[in-house]
Amino acid sequence: MSSRAVRRALKERGYDDMAETTALIEKQVCEMENEKDRGSSEPVNMFDLLGGDAAESSESEGSVEGGVEAIVEVEPKQEAKPAKTKKTKRGKNKKSKGKGKEKADDMSMAEFEAHLKKHDAELPQVETKKAQGAAGRGAALGVELTAEQQQNRALLVVDAKQLDAEAEIKRLFGSAAVQNAGQGRRGMPRGLAVRKRLALSHPKATWPPMNAPGIEMQQVGVDEETGGHVFAVEHTERFRSVQIDFLSAVMTNDADAIAGLAYHHPYHVDALLQLSEILKQTGGDFIEAGTLVERALYAFECGFASRFSITNGLGRLDFRRIESRGLFLALFRHMQFLARRGCWRTAFEVNKALLALDPVRDPYGALLTLDFHALKSRQYEYVRRMSTEWTWSRIDLLPGWAYSRALAEFMLERNGAERSTDLLVEAILVFPSVVPVL
Repeated sequence: MSSRAVRRALKERGYDDMAETTALIEKQVCEMENEKDRGSSEPVNMFDLLGGDAAESSESEGSVEGGVEAIVEVEPKQEAKPAKTKKTKRGKNKKSKGKGKEKADDMSMAEFEAHLKKHDAELPQVETKKAQGAAGRGAALGVELTAEQQQNRALLVVDAKQLDAEAEIKRLFGSAAVQNAGQGRRGMPRGLAVRKRLALSHPKATWPPMNAPGIEMQQVGVDEETGGHVFAVEHTERFRSVQIDFLSAVMTNDADAIAGLAYHHPYHVDALLQLSEILKQTGGDFIEAGTLVERALYAFECGFASRFSITNGLGRLDFRRIESRGLFLALFRHMQFLARRGCWRTAFEVNKALLALDPVRDPYGALLTLDFHALKSRQYEYVRRMSTEWTWSRIDLLPGWAYSRALAEFMLERNGAERSTDLLVEAILVFPSVVPVL
C-alpha cells in the first residue's frame, strides 16, 4: 500500500492532523522500498512495521496505528467473504455430523433399549391412525365413510386407464386393427374448449363442434346409506325446447325426423341414443351406432359437476329423475357395444361405473353382468373379493355369482382344486336348476 493510500485511510478515520505519524509512516515506506530495490529475498510487510513502532510511540500514536491495523484486517476479510462462508458451512456440517456420531457412540445399551421400548409403545397408536385413515379415506373426497362403506366403495373404483377401447384393441390385435377399422383419428372437436379430463369418451376430430352441451349437474345431497354424493342432471332452456321436437318425432315413429334432429343438434343426448338404437335394430352400422353413444357420453361429461367423478365410486344419481336416466342408458349401451367388439376389460370398467351410480337399487341390473365381464377380462381376484366383501345387496342369492365364484377360485388355484370343488358343489346344491342350462 502506498503512502497516499495510508494517508487517505487515516483521514477517513479522523487522524488527518497527526502530521508526525504520517511522516513516520512515509519514512518507513521509503525504507521498505529501498530494501526491495537492493534485492532483499525476504519480503517485508509494512504493517508489521506499523505494529512495531506502535509500542515505541506514545499512546496517541498507538491509537492511530491500532486504527490502521483494524482497516488492514477488515479489507482481506471482505474480499474472501464468499469463500470463507462456504468453508464455514462445510465445517459446520462436518461438525454436526461428528457430533451426531459422538452422540450415537456415547449412547449406552440401557438408553438404546429404553428408546426401543418407547418406539414400540407408539406403534399401536400409529397403526390405529393408519386404520382410521384407511376407513375414512373418503374424507379427502369430501365425505366421511365408515369401514363398511369404504370396503364397498373399493369394489366400485374404476381404473381410468382401462376405459380406452382403442388402446385395448391395440394390445390385443395391434395398431393395424384400429387403423383398418377407421378409429385411429383422434382430436378435440372444434367449438367448446373442454378443460376437464375425460374418462368415458374419447372425442375424435371428425365429430361436430361442441357449442354447448345443454346438460348441467348439481349436487343435491349425500347418500347416508352408501356415503356418496348425490347429484342431479338438469337440462338448459335451449335443450328443453329441442326436447319437445324430439318427443313429437318419437310419438310419430318418424326415424327421418330423429335423424334430422340429431344432424341439427349433434349433441342432443336423447336423439343420439334413439338414433343409435334405430341403427342397431335395422341392421345398420354397429360402429356408427357405438360412436353415437360415445358422443352422448361426451355431452354428459362436458356437463359434469366439478365434484362429480365417474371413477372414484362416490358419484350417485337418482334414477327417479327423468333427466338422470340418460346417463344410465348411455353407459348400459356403451357397455354392450364394447362387449360386442371384444373389449372385455373396458366393458368391465364401464360396468362398475354403471353400478356405482346407484349400487343399492341397481336399476339396469349391472350386478348381474359384472361377474361375466370380470371373468372374461380375467379379473378372478375381483370375483373372489366381490363375493365375500360386498354387503349392499344379497349377492349370495344370485346363481350367476355362485358359479362364477367357483370358476374364479378354480382359475386362481395352482396346486389342487379342493376349494373350487367345494364351491361348485355348494352352487349346485343351492341352484340345481342352473345345471341343465349349463
